[in-house]
Amino acid sequence: MSDGVSVILPTYNRCTLLQETLESVLAQSLQPAEIIVVDDCSPDDTVEMLATYGDKLRLITKQSNQGKAHSINLALSECQHPLVWIVDDDDLMHPDALQTLTNLLQHNPEAGFAHGRHVRFSIDNAGNRQEWDTGYWTECASEEFLVRTMEDFFVHQPGMIFKRALVDQSGPLNENLVRSQDYDFLIRLARVASGVGTQDVIFFQRQHDGLRGTKENSFSATERDKKWMEYDQKIFRALRDDMDLSEFLPSGEQIQSPTDKRRALLQRGVIMGRKKLWDLAIQDFSDAASLGDAPLSDAETLTLSRAFSSKYGCEEIFDGSFPIAEYKQIFASAPLGPEICRSLSNGLRWRIREALFKGKITRAFLYSRFMLALRRAR
Repeated sequence: MSDGVSVILPTYNRCTLLQETLESVLAQSLQPAEIIVVDDCSPDDTVEMLATYGDKLRLITKQSNQGKAHSINLALSECQHPLVWIVDDDDLMHPDALQTLTNLLQHNPEAGFAHGRHVRFSIDNAGNRQEWDTGYWTECASEEFLVRTMEDFFVHQPGMIFKRALVDQSGPLNENLVRSQDYDFLIRLARVASGVGTQDVIFFQRQHDGLRGTKENSFSATERDKKWMEYDQKIFRALRDDMDLSEFLPSGEQIQSPTDKRRALLQRGVIMGRKKLWDLAIQDFSDAASLGDAPLSDAETLTLSRAFSSKYGCEEIFDGSFPIAEYKQIFASAPLGPEICRSLSNGLRWRIREALFKGKITRAFLYSRFMLALRRAR
């Protein structure tokens, strides 16, 4: 048994799935020191089912539905051990998950959290389990984890453990967020501590059509991308105001020259663009265009090429919401505006190839036309 890991398992109205999740936690090759389940006033048989586990877990029942973030914060205040593992109530843990993550921290004591990959799965109508890949995932050095996480969320709570003491620096989960609370929390953890990662699979992420959110603000799986984007935008508008510009450089680096400032502005602009906050992105790109005498570095052009690679797609290209008139300001910015525009447009090559591979010829044509428009924005 681990004498240092508290498992937090928030749940709402998922009795059957929760039981499968709980069994996967109890089947760990390295047993956690405690399991805290917080029931968010479920109307189903969750409490009765959990009662059958006796002293294998600690159950906290809430008298009103207050959301997942509130449940996690409540459990964080009750944790009795220095490491925390937050597990979702519909996923399944790899049998060696806890052993793998604790080993990472033991061998990297300077790290504040450890993380690994997940595999997506679903259960069809016949009860057969189907697995496929991780989906969006990026491999990056520890010092790049914060900026790459801000580009897109790829490490999920069941795939990581963290030191409980970090919460004193990062703050608890934001209970005003119905969605993306875990994303916001991970960014704040990564701002105060470094992490260590592995390519090993830590958990299996269930894909299903059940409702998400709180009782008063629930939504279906088909609505989830819109909800994620809505709340991601709230988070990143606030982060842009709160974060020092140097935090958009690899961890530990400071802005000591105009070129450093340019690099940070370009990275922040790419992050804002991926969140569809193009007004803020264009402002950063325009400001960066006048900084530094040297042409863009290979690292800067690579960063810019990721601006249109959001996992949420590029629908702004097709629905007319992309601010092309404002974008032209970048092209007009001396001396690097045209070079920045070309580097941004290069990222659409991947979109074109993907569309062609899927047989979406019209979409590939529209991507190509838009790419040319970006390169010639006068």
